[in-house]
Amino acid sequence: MYDCFLDLEESTGPNKIHVWPVPYQGTVSFGAGTKNGPEALLRASYQTETFDPELGMDISDFCSFENLPFQRPNVAGPESLHQDMEKVLHGFDPVRDFFLTLGGEHSIALPLIRFYARAFPHLSVIQVDAHADLRPDFQGSPFSHACIMSRVKELGLKTVSLGIRSLDKDQAALLESSREHAMVLHPWNLPGPAQAAREVRSFLGSGPVYITFDADGLAPSIMPGTGTPEPGGLDYTWINDFWKHLWPGPKLLGMDFCELAPQPDSVLSESVGVRCILKILMSYFGTIGKMPS
Repeated sequence: MYDCFLDLEESTGPNKIHVWPVPYQGTVSFGAGTKNGPEALLRASYQTETFDPELGMDISDFCSFENLPFQRPNVAGPESLHQDMEKVLHGFDPVRDFFLTLGGEHSIALPLIRFYARAFPHLSVIQVDAHADLRPDFQGSPFSHACIMSRVKELGLKTVSLGIRSLDKDQAALLESSREHAMVLHPWNLPGPAQAAREVRSFLGSGPVYITFDADGLAPSIMPGTGTPEPGGLDYTWINDFWKHLWPGPKLLGMDFCELAPQPDSVLSESVGVRCILKILMSYFGTIGKMPS
């Protein structure tokens, strides 16, 4: 068992990150394996350098990591799991506590988004995903992984979606009619990452953000380990450049990385996942660390 993200037990960075593994795959609808995602990400993090030569930063200078126990999956269904997660979150402060949650399927993001939205009514959500996840319900559950953004929409939060390339006509019409509160950047007409970051900052305004990162938002060539892969997708360089240009910008409250289904005889997907997580954390905390107090 790998019990410390990036193997940084002695890290003394000033920004504490609570790393929460949630190995749940109760509503998966195609390929399985997301229950193994959290441990695979933790294992890959032990083989990942904490120094980013492009940014000239080491994450240990900015962040310290505290692993929470693995969340026990609840076989009663996603709504019961959400209740279990909310009991854990009750002991934390959304104003002060930053969560990096490792899924598991995408449905596990909802308790975290609710947690922050209660304290920050002007919270916005940045979604990286291949799928719109706007179904009102799916296979009998309104809390399926395919419904996560419908539940976010019901909270009245602004959303920015990056990488969506799979949705039905009802979801497309819903996004078209919700432009005031929902911004979508599809892979086939992406602007450059710097321009995209400017557009996103302008759309979001001054409120804080939460990032929910579904692994299948990335191109399958670099992220083959996911249960619902879609052709096309976000390029590794594009998405990591986007985060670099997003800050200075909105306050980041927390994030999750979901839907990783590690493949036998390959560590590519989890290694890419850890690198994507690190680029977000360093782009944000490195920037605020360099800003004058």
